[in-house]
Amino acid sequence: MVDGMDNSPASSQLEAKEFLRPILFGLAEEDLDVLARAAVVRVFAPGDVICREGELGDVIYFIVGGRVEIVKQVDEGIERHLHYVGPGEYFGEIAILQEGPRVATVRAVEPTTTLEVGQKPFLTVLGRSPSLGIRILVRMTDRLRDADQQAIDELRRANVELTRMLHQLERLDRTKSDFIRVSAHELRTPVASLMGYTQMIQDNPIVTEHADLRTLVQGVRAGAERLHRVFNSILDLSRLMTEGVEVRRSPVSLPVILRGVHTEFKQALEERSLDIKIVGVDELPFYIGDPDMLYKVFYHLINNAIKYTPDGGRITVTGKVVEASDLGQCVEVVVEDTGIGIAPGDIGLIFEKFYRTGEVELHSSGTTTFKGGGPGLGLAIAKGIVQAHGGLIWAESSGCDEEACPGSKFVVQLPLETL
Repeated sequence: MVDGMDNSPASSQLEAKEFLRPILFGLAEEDLDVLARAAVVRVFAPGDVICREGELGDVIYFIVGGRVEIVKQVDEGIERHLHYVGPGEYFGEIAILQEGPRVATVRAVEPTTTLEVGQKPFLTVLGRSPSLGIRILVRMTDRLRDADQQAIDELRRANVELTRMLHQLERLDRTKSDFIRVSAHELRTPVASLMGYTQMIQDNPIVTEHADLRTLVQGVRAGAERLHRVFNSILDLSRLMTEGVEVRRSPVSLPVILRGVHTEFKQALEERSLDIKIVGVDELPFYIGDPDMLYKVFYHLINNAIKYTPDGGRITVTGKVVEASDLGQCVEVVVEDTGIGIAPGDIGLIFEKFYRTGEVELHSSGTTTFKGGGPGLGLAIAKGIVQAHGGLIWAESSGCDEEACPGSKFVVQLPLETL
């Protein structure tokens, strides 16, 4: 067992007893004899697994020489180092006391010799020696304390690294936002010029008298207007993200805003045979808010309903005054459609900037065609504006199904203020 030891059973038992004596100091001689008789010598090479996490634990190990590492699996193929154990120490007692599986894996990190004592003799001795039970309990408490401190240190280091990475991501996000904002500004100017020149060309007698030229110029103007809307949306979102929103409040007629949005989409609704009904809004009181911003909220919500409702579907806009638990008395406007609905996994993401449901490459390019294209900014802008007014916005849907078309509902609540 120890270098130079006599190989006879009596000598091995004597050496085992003398080895265990200082480790289990205070133990009665007859109990030391029980453990020494039960002890089995095992030798392990570096890298050998002595016991594995999850296996039944029916042996306690006393290290005679060498060193072992105790690790715990935290994920597939990932282990967490707990501590090292050297000569004169023992391990494996927890599984015996709990009569359960091993809670960690132990492997040799250098040539290691152990004494193994089975569960039955160890528990027999433990039952006759309260002092041994107390020492084991104290040792387990020390291990738990050390493990807790190690976990705290690891969490602290991980938190420092996560904070560093978060700051780096914030810098990158600001850089990206700055680039998007500057690019949108730079591109919007020539597009505005293009729209102006296109209007001038449209009014030219040569063009007005030539049907083919008229069609071409109208196509150029439609494309320029669409680009202009995209750049405006990018700038709106950029202001929401970086500069914040300055809400210029004044009395707002929500019926006027909603009918204005309806009028703007009238042609698209007719082309796709979509029926839109506006219900209850005439009874709404004046709301103290920013009229331009609120127009954008309902523009984007109705545009979203148009995009995801198949031809021949229905869109209903309902307005009423409600008492909300979070906001008190408020105006509630609901935009509900008979469209394809929203998948449960998308409900929490659709208000994020640039998020699009489904496969983007399969979407059509028109902003009001079924599953039409766009930068994925409308709902993010609507959410930012509603929140800037102190309100709430959320979506409801039973799921996404292009055949059954369960539809979706977008709810906006704006707290009422005294004029």
